[in-house]
Amino acid sequence: MRETAARLGKSIELEILGEAVEADKSLVDGLFEPLLHVLRNAIDHGVEPAAARLAAGKPAAGRLRLEARREGDRILVLVADDGGGLDAARLRQAAKQRRLLPAAAIDALDDAAAADLVFAPGFSTAAAVTELSGRGVGMAAVRSAVEGMGGRVTLASRPGRGATVRIALPRAVVVTTVLTVRLGEEDFGIPIDAVLATARIPLGDIQRLRHGEAFVRQDRTIPLLRLAGLLRRPAPPRRGRHAQVLIADCAGQPVGLEVDGVAGRLDVLLRPLDGLLAGMPGLLGAAPLGDGRVLIVLDLPELVGAEPAA
Repeated sequence: MRETAARLGKSIELEILGEAVEADKSLVDGLFEPLLHVLRNAIDHGVEPAAARLAAGKPAAGRLRLEARREGDRILVLVADDGGGLDAARLRQAAKQRRLLPAAAIDALDDAAAADLVFAPGFSTAAAVTELSGRGVGMAAVRSAVEGMGGRVTLASRPGRGATVRIALPRAVVVTTVLTVRLGEEDFGIPIDAVLATARIPLGDIQRLRHGEAFVRQDRTIPLLRLAGLLRRPAPPRRGRHAQVLIADCAGQPVGLEVDGVAGRLDVLLRPLDGLLAGMPGLLGAAPLGDGRVLIVLDLPELVGAEPAA
């Protein structure tokens, strides 16, 4: 960080959190190159020069935060900067210049999809090739390396306030306790650590709120989402007098998840997804069952986070 910042004439303060988090040595070794690319990218493209920062009312020195933490059976590694964030229009223009997609397809991308272009092979916004950037391989190599370890990398940006790269990796192939839930004829697993309670909510207690639904439990209003909707499936009309609901912890907030049924708890051997399912949002892994079936285990916080706000 110091070498790169000095080369670019920038002043950067680095904060490191989560040094006590442990993971397999192979995982730690595999993270070296991806983290190197991400940190260089944040310093080169994320943090503005001192004059631009001062003009925007920011301290002259940029801030970088490198954080590791355990979340369930995953290791999360975050690299956050307080720079200018991503310019979606500039990303679209760079993608057109490099002909990554047809121009009409690029124009149709929303800002989140435009931000994801930084992971495309051959993509770069640099005007010239330097020792640090311009080759169009850095962030593409990051995604390839992370997915090769059974993980997933995403990028979130706040214009004018910075960007965060989030790398989620399995600690190892481990035994995980899940609550199995039913949706139609299919079963899914949800890590038991994320489940606060199960409840049968009278349909009359479910209230419409703007474009969503909620119910009151213990004097607290809890948003209600349907698993069918989170998985982009049609939700059938409710039948009976009650809804079967899981109350889950999502980023510190209780959220109700309506399912067709709860089958029970299972201890499963969770494995990273591969093939067509690798890297798909909202899926934590797969667990082989004794009868030959494979149980898909859901990443509930990620599924809920991807749901449009009501």
